[in-house]
Formats: sequence, C-alpha cells, structure tokens
Amino acid sequence: MSKHESEADIQLWDLSLSVFNQKENLLRDISRVYGEGLYSDITFLMADDVSLSTNRFMLACRVPYFATMLHGGLPVDQTNNSIPLNCCDSKTFQQILNYVWGEISFSDLNIQSLLDLLEASRFFCLDSLVDGVVEYLQYLLDSQQVEFKDCLTALDFLILHKFTASDLFLKFIDQNLSSISSLPEFDNVSEYSMQALLKYEKTSTEIVLFTALSKWLENKASLPANVRMEMLSCFNLERFTKNDLVNIVFSVAVWKTNFFEAKDICDVLEKHLENQLKQLQAKDKYIGEANKLIDGMHGQIEALHGQIEAQQTTIEESERRIKEALMVLMTQ
Repeated sequence: MSKHESEADIQLWDLSLSVFNQKENLLRDISRVYGEGLYSDITFLMADDVSLSTNRFMLACRVPYFATMLHGGLPVDQTNNSIPLNCCDSKTFQQILNYVWGEISFSDLNIQSLLDLLEASRFFCLDSLVDGVVEYLQYLLDSQQVEFKDCLTALDFLILHKFTASDLFLKFIDQNLSSISSLPEFDNVSEYSMQALLKYEKTSTEIVLFTALSKWLENKASLPANVRMEMLSCFNLERFTKNDLVNIVFSVAVWKTNFFEAKDICDVLEKHLENQLKQLQAKDKYIGEANKLIDGMHGQIEALHGQIEAQQTTIEESERRIKEALMVLMTQ
C-alpha cells in the first residue's frame, strides 16, 4: 500500500463489478487543494484592487464564461500577470470560487452580498447558482428573515438589473406596504421601483398604496409631470371608499399635491352617494316587501285562529250532546 492509499481506499473496490470508486476521495482531494491554495496558475485583479488566484482548469470546467475566456490558453505575456476582472469585487468572486470548488454557504451572506452574487452569477453564466440564490431569497422572504429596509434595497437592485426575481420583493412589499412605507428608507426608493409597485397586481388597498405614494412624493418636486401622470393612471378613484375620499384623498391630492382634480373626486363622491341611495331604496323596498309578507302571515295566523276556534266550538257542542245522550240512557 502506497503512502497515499488508506484502508478506506482499499474498501472502495467492488469485486463483483471490478469497479474502483474514487468519487469521495476525488472530492476530498479537490477540497484539500482549494483549502490549501495549491496549484494556482491564474490570478485576477478584482474591481476593489484585490488579487485572487485559483486554478484555470477548475474555472474552465465549472464556469462557462471562463471556459470561453481560457479556451486555447492565454497569451504568454499575460500568464504571469494579474488579469483585470471588473465585474465584481473580491468578496463576491471568492463566493464564486467557493461554488467552483464545490460548496457555497448563503447563510453567511447579507442581502447586499446575495444580490452582488446574483449579478456576478448571471455575468459568469452560472444558471444553477442564479437559481440557487433566487430560491434562497424566496426562503428568506417566506420565513420573514429579511428586514423591511433590506427589501427596498433588493427591489431597487433587482429592477435596475432587470431580474425577474424583483416580483418576489414586489409581492412581499405590497403585502407589508403600510409598515414598509413608514420607513425613512422608503422615501429613497427609485422612481422605477415606485412605478413597478404601483403597476403590480396588488393585494394592498387603494388607500394604502395612495398614502405610500403621497409620502414618497413629498420630496419629489423635480419629478417630471409625465411621470406623475403615469403614476396617477394607476389609481381608480372609484376603488376608494367614501370616507377615504373625504378624509384623506381630497385633502392630500387636491390641497397638497394637485394629484387629482377636485371635480373628479366630487364626481366619484356623487356616485358613492347615488349608490348609497340606491342601497337605501333597495332596503326600503325589501322592508316594504317584508312588511307585506308579515301582514299576509298575520292574516293567515288570524284565519288559523278562526279555524281553531270553530273547531273548539264544534268539539264543545259534540261534548254537550254526548253528555245529554248519556243522561237519557241513565234515566231509562
């Protein structure tokens, strides 16, 4: 037995199949090489001016981007120098290397680090890692392990970089909009994130969304008029309750922001009043019909009482005749 062999190695023989399985040992050796930093033959200079070295064979095997980049070898005059790689910083690329060499732990990363890893994974064409990060973000949201302010950071990032995963955070923010919109950080949400939130198929009420937008607009005097109009088009005044229109929307939208015309709000209030009148009329009609039904039932009850009284009289008359007949029989 050589010094590199062990009892575990010998036991990997499957004599019936004549197979010597070394997969576990291979993974163990690869992990040891990475952990000890052995056989590094390529160095990258990252966006934060930190250099990281690794093995080009592993990169090419595991990362499609590097398989293309390193195919055919690098020019001789670059093999001993750091190769600039400005797509991410050293901390993010270190996570990419962890993935390349076998294992990456998401639990060690905060939201911003996860987002940076997501962007880098897409850049390097690591679809499985992209999916893994998105699934982990979904898990954090489902288990309520993300702070509200971090959700806003994530939404801005994902919309800016055009990730469909932004829907995960739109849904979460929409479900918790009352609390999230009260945060100071909400005022700094990007215009694009705000528009996405307004256009999202929301579960929050119209007044909650309107209140959130009103707060966001307070320090947005420079917002172009066409953008304001686009945001306005996301609201339907008829979805507001009468009390909300009178107590909140009118005071904010007319006097403070000029968001809606007073006439438009009054028109909707008039519709509310008309609907309320129709409901009252319908109730009156229902009450009238109910009263008629009750009167009819009273008539039926009185008729039943009459029948019962008639039957009682008949019974009494029958009893009287029976008694008279008995008296006659007894005197004979």
